[in-house]
Amino acid sequence: MTNSPDRNGVSGAIETPNFASDDLTEFVRARSEAINLVQWPARVASSYVTSGAPERRTDLEFRAANAAFVTRRFADGVALEMRLPDLHLQFLHNGKAMPHVFDPQERSPAEAEAWILVELLHRGIDREKFSKKLPYTIPGLLTGDAEDYAPQACRKGLIQLTDWFGKAGAVLEAGARALDKAEVICLPQTLDLVLAPLSGASSIPLGFSPGDTENPEPYFYTGGGVNPASPKPPRAIVSGSKLLAQGDALRAAATLLKMATA
Repeated sequence: MTNSPDRNGVSGAIETPNFASDDLTEFVRARSEAINLVQWPARVASSYVTSGAPERRTDLEFRAANAAFVTRRFADGVALEMRLPDLHLQFLHNGKAMPHVFDPQERSPAEAEAWILVELLHRGIDREKFSKKLPYTIPGLLTGDAEDYAPQACRKGLIQLTDWFGKAGAVLEAGARALDKAEVICLPQTLDLVLAPLSGASSIPLGFSPGDTENPEPYFYTGGGVNPASPKPPRAIVSGSKLLAQGDALRAAATLLKMATA
C-alpha cells in the first residue's frame, strides 16, 4: 500500500544512513515514540475497518511522499494518519486532510484518546465502537495520563527514522514491482515495512525493521511472514547500512529477493 517513494528514487541512487557519528540511543527513543503514537491509527483501524481479512485490518499504508502511516478507509472514505517526523495525527476524508491536527508533544495518551473521540463525533462516526484494545501486545506501551509523549526530545532520531523509512520504502517498492502481485504495508506492532501478497499471489516475505531489542540498528530481512499470529519461517537479516551501501534500490531489492529464494 505504499506510494511511489519519489524522494529516494526507486531506480536511482540511495545514500547509506550512518550511525558512526550519531547517537543510537536517541534513535531508539525515537523509534519507541513512533511505535507508541502509531498505535492510535492501529486502534482506529481495529475498531472500524471492515474490509479485508480480520488479521490484516490493522495493516497501515506507508506514504513515502509525506512519510505518513495511514489506515485503510472506513465510514465512507475516512482514514487516520500519523506523520513522521513530528508524529502528528490527522484524519483524512477521501485522501484530503481534515482540520484539527493532534500534536503529541507534552500530551498524554488520555488526551490522544479524547481527541480521537471528539473527531469521530464531528464526523458522525459511532464512538461506542472505538476500542483501545489491540490484537497484539506491546511491552511498555504508554497508557492513561501518567506520562506524556515527548517527540521533541528525540527530534534528531525522528529525522533519522524518517530518512530510513524513505529509503526502505524505495527498496521494498522495487521488490513489490519485481514480484508483481505484492504491496508494501506497515505492521504497526513493530513499525516494520513488509511485502504482503495481493489476492491469489504466493508469499515471499521481505521486510524492513527500524530495529528491535536484539538488533538496535535498522535492518532488512527475509522470512517472518506478514501475519504475526501465524507460524513464521526463520528470519534471515542483513544490516540496513550494508544493504543500502549497494547504492541503488533495485540492486538492494534484488539482493533481498535472492536471499528469500536461496
